[in-house]
Amino acid sequence: MSVPKICFVAPPFSGHLNPLIDLAHYCVSQGFAVHFTTGAAKADLLRQLDFAVDTVLAHDPFAMERIVDTPGPVSDSFFLMLGQLRANLALLPGIRQELRAIFTAQQPAVVIADFCAPVAGLVCEESGLPWLTTIPTPFALETRRGTPAYLGGWGTPRHWGHHLRDALGRVLIRAGKQAFGVVLARQLRALGTRVYRPDGSEQAYSPHGILGLGMAELEFGRDWPAAFQFIGPLTATPESTGARFPFTEQRTSQAVLVTLGTHLPWAKQGLLAQLAPLLEAFPEVHFVVSRGEANQGSHQPEEVGPNWSVYGYVPYDACLPHFAAVIHHGGAGIVYSCIRAGRPSLVCPYDYDQFDFAQRVQERGAGLRVAALDSSMAVAALRRLLTEFDLTSLHSLTEALGQYHPHEACLAAVRRLLQPAALSAPPETCAAPGGV
Repeated sequence: MSVPKICFVAPPFSGHLNPLIDLAHYCVSQGFAVHFTTGAAKADLLRQLDFAVDTVLAHDPFAMERIVDTPGPVSDSFFLMLGQLRANLALLPGIRQELRAIFTAQQPAVVIADFCAPVAGLVCEESGLPWLTTIPTPFALETRRGTPAYLGGWGTPRHWGHHLRDALGRVLIRAGKQAFGVVLARQLRALGTRVYRPDGSEQAYSPHGILGLGMAELEFGRDWPAAFQFIGPLTATPESTGARFPFTEQRTSQAVLVTLGTHLPWAKQGLLAQLAPLLEAFPEVHFVVSRGEANQGSHQPEEVGPNWSVYGYVPYDACLPHFAAVIHHGGAGIVYSCIRAGRPSLVCPYDYDQFDFAQRVQERGAGLRVAALDSSMAVAALRRLLTEFDLTSLHSLTEALGQYHPHEACLAAVRRLLQPAALSAPPETCAAPGGV
């Protein structure tokens, strides 16, 4: 009997690829064959992990990185977002052709695609392949009720005005996507796709199953697409194996981790200058700054100051237990790593989905949100986190996270798709732990 093969497709970015690597390890342990398709930047890492891998855009190996690593913020400008989307669409015909060839050669039984790789779904649909979407930012999904995302981090509605705001926001989001569809109609037609399906669902996500790598307990109340289920966050990183850093042995003072993730190069410029008020206000605290460069994970600091040190990379799950608090940008990976470790967050969002994560962290009692690190508000917020912050809600989130079983849930979804007539049947829903 042949071994079923699962093809994982993701852009070559740590926050998108690492959860799929974690799932792939589990699938292999359960008797499945695994194959990866991604960009050139992560191919060597995957091969070191003994995964088979094909790369796309080999003729321009950093094309995707150029689109994502922008010189400044994008999400506050319709035209910058349009330009970024246009650049993405320009790559898709070539990627689509390469994926066709890869799927033909590999013959996967199921494809699991990160939500930023919807082109894999297009190839699956035309080939009759079952596929699943993974998404670490569930609030990116459009819903008919609830607070919309990507509008600056709106909070839970507390009165009729907020509900009106949310309704108008949902209309604005849909109108914006429809506008993108009109402006980019020629490119979308060339791909044989559109923004929405006839039933109103978003074309970018699998109709067979959308696996939310998040927690219902962190989200605001809303209705979710029928294909969606929370399966829990995945925060392990390949670089974390056996990681031991010198600062993990220091017990003489409190330590605070500072990280802006693996993107945002423009925000990282002058990061120490942004931290200056905090460094001065807390001379007794040691600030460990991670530059977020996973390929430069030296265990020795690159720079050292009176109460700070800079590292190329710090693996979150391996090191967070050694910190009293974390200052970060509000990326999905660090948000859930902090919850897993039970460490409070000081979140300063910069772009994309970070404002929405920041608001959820604050409202759910997992930390505090500030607009700028070089501010008196940041100093006051960090002092509160280190001295008097109530950790009850955070610990409840940590306990709730432990009730999720993402590996088993993912494999259950895969096995469902492998059943006869699975593609013609509606996806099963999965209640979140605790009945949320």
